[in-house]
Amino acid sequence: MNLSTQLEFMLKLVQSYTIGFQLNSIYNSIYYTALHDLYNTTDSDVTTLKSLEIFYNQWLEHCDKELDRELKSSIFTSLLSTYLNLLVELRSILRKNGYPVYYFSWLFDSIVRNVMVFASIEKDFHLSQFDVMFIKGKTRVLHYHKGVKNSYADASKDEKIEHPLLLIYAPINRFHIMDISKDRSVVQRLISNGLDIYLLDWGYPGWEDSNLSLNDYVNYVKDAVEDIKQKSDSDKVSILGYCWGGIIALIYAALNNESVQSLTLMATPVDFSKDNTILANWLKVMDSDRIVDEFGHVDGQVLDMGFLMRNPPRYAFDKYLNLFKRSNDKQFVDNFISVEKWLYDTPIVPGKLYRQIVNDCYKYNKLISNELVIDENIIDLKNITAPLLTIVAENDDLVSPESTLAVREYLSSNDITSLTVPGGHIGLCVSTKAHERLWPETVKWIMSKSKLRSK
Repeated sequence: MNLSTQLEFMLKLVQSYTIGFQLNSIYNSIYYTALHDLYNTTDSDVTTLKSLEIFYNQWLEHCDKELDRELKSSIFTSLLSTYLNLLVELRSILRKNGYPVYYFSWLFDSIVRNVMVFASIEKDFHLSQFDVMFIKGKTRVLHYHKGVKNSYADASKDEKIEHPLLLIYAPINRFHIMDISKDRSVVQRLISNGLDIYLLDWGYPGWEDSNLSLNDYVNYVKDAVEDIKQKSDSDKVSILGYCWGGIIALIYAALNNESVQSLTLMATPVDFSKDNTILANWLKVMDSDRIVDEFGHVDGQVLDMGFLMRNPPRYAFDKYLNLFKRSNDKQFVDNFISVEKWLYDTPIVPGKLYRQIVNDCYKYNKLISNELVIDENIIDLKNITAPLLTIVAENDDLVSPESTLAVREYLSSNDITSLTVPGGHIGLCVSTKAHERLWPETVKWIMSKSKLRSK
């Protein structure tokens, strides 16, 4: 590294430290201001344990509001964008000057990934039983057993499966949240109510998969649907897409409406101008091209950090305090550990896929404007006439409900239903209210549309 490059590197390093300090100061200012304001305005005596707990919860609620406001501000998003660009430029300088950045990245990722996979092995043994219908690349299509002795492999060739449903999970995190535990399993809830469940498992993409695109993921869905149609002797397949998985499902349906029995979109961003979450605001200002050009992909640990930064008091402290308070509740502890193992088991997101979704959807909102092109086909949501069910969580802080519900304006379907439930994004899968109300209603809707369209 010559002197000029060294000076450039040091300058950018100092800039990154300075901006990092500014970002940290914004967080600390929110925490301190909330504490100061509450302490000066509360009439409660905070010397008792009960009053201290009330004071703490009020502080958290104040931080929630201020973080949601401040982290969406142009000042914060501009600083964050500049900070990320500087980190990318620093790595680029090291790479171009012969430093083994790929080796260090690979070593770090391998260590973390192995630890996380090891940590999830025990949980995997409790997943509902399934057969692997086919494998393409790292992607598998899973077919869940209806019972121990009623797997797909044991089914009669003459048996017609009346209600096949394909679950399409997001290519972020793993599908296990749909089958997280015995008492919080969406998969089992669907099976027990009469649906025959298939699921797309995207697996763990590697560095070598960085060129996988949105086109590839849509084609994975196409292959899965064709295989399900053949194996189940059905002309159409019901589809349920969750979050980014819903984007993929929506694109597939626009290209293959004739194969879709019904379409369910759960917490799926569609009109990105109406997605006003913290992460959506960040994604709209980040230079995804620069990130992907330098790294080739987006590491799972980077995504984990982004989720954590939305509200550190809630996600890095308060939930563990709640775990401590309920440590005698075995069911709560078991579910908490299962969700934590899932939460931090975040795969690599292929760079090309990440670039397409961030640029074409979050930044330019092409999904609803007939500008998104997949395999040389323009995506026109008006092509979708299949019955549509939208599912949203009232307090979703990852996808604004308004963004999901807006899909109703762009489809040609005359049969559109919406379900709104309390809670957040993950709560759609794990909350008691979701399992008591949402999933029985969802199954009822899917089965009714299957019967209607099969006549």
